[in-house]
Amino acid sequence: MVSDLFVNFSVVISLIFIYMKLRWKSYEKSSVPGLSALIDGICGGTLGYLLMYFSINVTSDTIIDFRFVPVMLLVLFVSKRSALIAALIIVLGRFQIVMGLSAVYASYLMLTLLVGYHILDRLLKKEERMLRKGFYFILYSNIATTYFLIIAVDKVNLLPVILLFWLTATLTGMSAVYLVNYIRNSEYLFNKYQVESSTDFLTGLSNVRQFADYWTKVSQKAEKTQEACAIIMLDIDRFKLTNDTYGHAAGDYVLVELGRLLEETIQDKGIAFRKGGEEFTIVLPKTGKGEAVELAENIREKVAKHKFVTNQLVRIPVTISIGVAAYPETINQISTMVERADTLLYKSKNEGRNRVSV
Repeated sequence: MVSDLFVNFSVVISLIFIYMKLRWKSYEKSSVPGLSALIDGICGGTLGYLLMYFSINVTSDTIIDFRFVPVMLLVLFVSKRSALIAALIIVLGRFQIVMGLSAVYASYLMLTLLVGYHILDRLLKKEERMLRKGFYFILYSNIATTYFLIIAVDKVNLLPVILLFWLTATLTGMSAVYLVNYIRNSEYLFNKYQVESSTDFLTGLSNVRQFADYWTKVSQKAEKTQEACAIIMLDIDRFKLTNDTYGHAAGDYVLVELGRLLEETIQDKGIAFRKGGEEFTIVLPKTGKGEAVELAENIREKVAKHKFVTNQLVRIPVTISIGVAAYPETINQISTMVERADTLLYKSKNEGRNRVSV
């Protein structure tokens, strides 16, 4: 019996760890409504079925195992919809393994667990400590399982079975809650740091590191396939004067608002990056000179007409100077496109600012 329960414990911990890692790598949120809940529910139900497969026979038609664990975890960490799907799969699987009155009791037990989890989840909504919340769920699960076990089994000394089940179920349940909570928090922090390492903290645009990686991919592909690509480099005119006149908070506002305008104007044509300070770069794959210049002029006009208004209702005049390099129309060597666009940017500044140079 002890070895069977240990197998249940091992199956729970191993499969939860594998699934959590695959889940975070495969998707965070599905674009298809309800698909995530369905997948989580099916996987939870499959885990519950496997746990029943490695169950302990109390009598010829009565088995005990830790099938409550995946349903409990889905309520705690995912959604009640997923838990319901998992519970249905587990109930159907229970009838498939052993038919009989015990299977009916097992169905009632699963229904009781679902209702109880729902009530506990509402009662403990403000409980932030997941381990404590999980303990209450496990305690309820043990009580419900014991009750139905006593009803389903006659003429068998259940005390040793119940004591061992309570001990191992509590250990397994708490370990599972801790593991899921730990992996979830770890993956969240990892993704957060990954995003922060490639995103400009102020504007939310991709940063210079991301630019280097993306431009390498785009330029290598363009050179290999001889397809067009373009770079737009732009700089806010007299930005130091803006900071000195209106303050650095106003300057930060201008940078953030400009980043928003760039994303709004570019849409899916390319990606905007903040290279540093008041300088921005736009990479346009599969874009020729004419389209790149048209987009650059559109950005320049939109910025010049936009009302940059501070919290103090002060309007800040903002213009930008732009340089555009397009491969292969304006430059033959793709490796020098960045330098060429930068040179054209300063040409725009030297010729009076608020203009596009190609």
